[in-house]
Amino acid sequence: MSTEAHEESDQKVIVEALSKGPSLQNCNPSSRKFCEADFVLGVPLELSWEMVEEMTFGFRTRIILGDDKSEYLAYEGLLPVYGYQVMVKRYSTSDSSRSWCRDVLEAEKKATLSMHHKNILSLAGYYQSENTTILVFPSTKRGSLDSNLYGSRGKHMKLTFQDKLKIAIEIGRGLRYMHEESPQGPVVHGQLLISNIFLRRDLRPLISGFGRATWLHLKQLTKPINNQKVSLRDYLDLESIALVKSDILSYGVLLLRLFCKTSVPQDDKTLLDWARPLLMKRAFHELLDEDWEDVDMHEMFRVMCTAFQCTMPCPDLRPCMSEALSYLKGEIFCEMQSSSPSISDTIFHEREEEAEIDRYMLAAVCLATQAQSVGNGVHVTAKP
Repeated sequence: MSTEAHEESDQKVIVEALSKGPSLQNCNPSSRKFCEADFVLGVPLELSWEMVEEMTFGFRTRIILGDDKSEYLAYEGLLPVYGYQVMVKRYSTSDSSRSWCRDVLEAEKKATLSMHHKNILSLAGYYQSENTTILVFPSTKRGSLDSNLYGSRGKHMKLTFQDKLKIAIEIGRGLRYMHEESPQGPVVHGQLLISNIFLRRDLRPLISGFGRATWLHLKQLTKPINNQKVSLRDYLDLESIALVKSDILSYGVLLLRLFCKTSVPQDDKTLLDWARPLLMKRAFHELLDEDWEDVDMHEMFRVMCTAFQCTMPCPDLRPCMSEALSYLKGEIFCEMQSSSPSISDTIFHEREEEAEIDRYMLAAVCLATQAQSVGNGVHVTAKP
């Protein structure tokens, strides 16, 4: 059965099940209010297996996300009693993956409790046993970003350039919050893929999939920050900076997948090898997924330049998320340059200059000594 036929069949099951199941209008008002309060507070609900089966109508409401190669099976359903539409992720647990599934659940719970942002998808409920881990999220209506780009959703509701630009900026805001504004310190996503971005009906993107997220520890600032520009190196160690810059690289790859042709290489390295030379030549018409003549050239340049800067091979050359977002919004001019001196290169050249000065000073001393020795009748050969 094709993906489209599978989705159509599942949709019939969903419609039939929803017509027989609880509806939001028929929910007890006090129960609905309690559920809304839990969602606002970001408190995941611990669910029973019976509730999970009831909300998915016996796991008959499976949905296909993207290319269906994810680590879980996805279902649509209703949260019992409260009537909220939800998306359910079901992970099958084996002896080898039991510890990993436990870590995924703990990371998702920690993300929900520690981060509150309009572009982050919070965990609504969960269930865990020896054989299964269930994660329940509020329904996002339009599904994952990859299903909107490559799946059947994308065929029926094609995203325009302006839609994609709005989505890219909103994802950037969510990532900026994680890296620079999270109350408990920087959070590195670790797996920022289009399959982990979900779209609401109004196209607001929600970042999900925090199973591989890392919470970084800030180091003590060694200098006051008043009226001074603070860089990542002022409050993060080198290993933490590398993790943050890996997220920036993923964001750059995400921009390419969002705006480029749907026929782009699936492998990230192959994608970058194909796209970056075209970006350098400003051959944007060979990259875009739609008629480039109908796109604002200034906006297109900002998008492509931001993607280029975020995918720099050297992590030191990649911008922080605030800078990348400013490039994308046109608040800071972004230059399409292949390279600029990194901090390590700058230090190296400074040391070379210091060494060169030392050599000139040594040569001057030697020449002066030679002149003095010749004047005294002594022959000296100087080697500067």
